[in-house]
Amino acid sequence: MVEQRQAMPGANCLECQLRQRNEWHVLTEKEIKLLAQARKSRRYRAGEAIFTAGEPSYGIYCMVSGAAAMRQVDAEGNTVLIQISYPGDTLGYRGLLLGERRRFSAEALGPSRICFIDQQVVKMLMERNPALGLQFLRRINNDLDDAHNKLVQNATLSNRSKFVHLLLNLMNRHGHPAPDGSQVINLPISRRDMASMIGARHETLSRIIGRLEEDGVARFSGRTVCVNRPHSLMEEIRFS
Repeated sequence: MVEQRQAMPGANCLECQLRQRNEWHVLTEKEIKLLAQARKSRRYRAGEAIFTAGEPSYGIYCMVSGAAAMRQVDAEGNTVLIQISYPGDTLGYRGLLLGERRRFSAEALGPSRICFIDQQVVKMLMERNPALGLQFLRRINNDLDDAHNKLVQNATLSNRSKFVHLLLNLMNRHGHPAPDGSQVINLPISRRDMASMIGARHETLSRIIGRLEEDGVARFSGRTVCVNRPHSLMEEIRFS
């Protein structure tokens, strides 16, 4: 249970640079001190559950380091990767704001440190500072916009174009340049997860990967991708 998790040393909320680009930046110094005293920081192992679908919304989580996968089970019982969260992202806020149980589950994709803020603390801070609640409402609106854009993308782009979009996003987050000018991506997720993110079958993704390799755009080996010509990915997006 969340309330049984023990606090451990973590980032100082007053000095946390991530706070400047998420919902918490509207808090006053006094409110940040209250947040710092109440939050619990914990390290997670790769694959460890942060919270599960169906459980009560005890509070919200703030990513400090690492990455987390948000998953949902579809009508056929398949687990679908909805999104990847990174440092500075807030998890589990919808259930708390709406008074609902968790709709999604979240798990650490690698060694991660995540802060937990109890629901009573969050509600107290929103009562003291209504701007915090407004920030969460804006976040929900942005999430709805992202969901709409994804629906449009799924309806208008080919599976190859959707996968190239995904590769570019992963390259921006997990890529590093090689001496020959190529980009090497250390994928945080499996091919099956990538297939679910673009709404394609695993077999379809395998064929797309094969064509990208035949075209000399990228080489795939397990969870390592070498993008031979990064500009080629950009060109595919530009003309898709």
